[in-house]
Amino acid sequence: MSYGLRNTLILLLALLVINGGGYAYMHFIQKAEIEQLEEQKGNLERDYEQDLQVAEQVPLLREQFAEASSIIEDFDKTIFSNNNADEIFRFLSLINEGSGVNFNFTFVDSTSSEQYGVINSEINGSGAYRNVVRFINAIEYSEPVQKIDGISLTPSGEEEGYQNVNFTFRLQSHYDRVGVFDNNNQTPDIAFRTNESNQNPFFPLIRNVPPNEDNLPDVDQSRIVGLTSTAVYLMDQTGSMVTLRENDRVYLGRLEQINMQQGSATFRLNRGGIIDVVTMEVQR
Repeated sequence: MSYGLRNTLILLLALLVINGGGYAYMHFIQKAEIEQLEEQKGNLERDYEQDLQVAEQVPLLREQFAEASSIIEDFDKTIFSNNNADEIFRFLSLINEGSGVNFNFTFVDSTSSEQYGVINSEINGSGAYRNVVRFINAIEYSEPVQKIDGISLTPSGEEEGYQNVNFTFRLQSHYDRVGVFDNNNQTPDIAFRTNESNQNPFFPLIRNVPPNEDNLPDVDQSRIVGLTSTAVYLMDQTGSMVTLRENDRVYLGRLEQINMQQGSATFRLNRGGIIDVVTMEVQR
């Protein structure tokens, strides 16, 4: 073998070793590292998107914090100037002008210490749930120092309306005995909190179905005998022909849609809190 051929073979062997080693390193080592880095990149990108969303909310949160801080700093609490229960009733009446509930005020007793005293009373009444919540929150968030205890809420029932509740609670109203506060002769400020929950937990999701007092067409006991693009001709439960147009009332609901192509009409019914969509076709 010549010297040149031998060197050529050695060079080719070296190149094969180098290329093979490089390929093996990239395939078995660097490929796993690349996949790991790509996964880390995806996680970082998701974290970045979440941080952007949080950053967009920061100005609004700062504004809300500043507003809440100003309310706390600018709204001082005070106590009533004397132990006259009429002042308590008058203040509750002022609150009720913005709430609209029916309430009864009963004075219980009055206790005192060195600098202040407490007027104990009982409040009961009735009203719409959201109005009662507004009335109670106004008592606690208004300027006078008052504490509500032993609160009880009960639904009024179907006859009085599902949204109405009966309520009762004990009220402790603090009053000044030695003139610590300088503004006792002024009418205390009233504050209505606007972000309380108005969802009535006593409102039944399933309610009694009202009777058909207006003798409206009963979809369950009627059949469609004809329809046009604007009207449905219904043979109702009494055997009478009734003409209905979209949004006309039927028993427990209304005519929602007329479909000429399919020869059908769709009614949306409220079966005591259960919404039911009924589609009727023309009977040939």
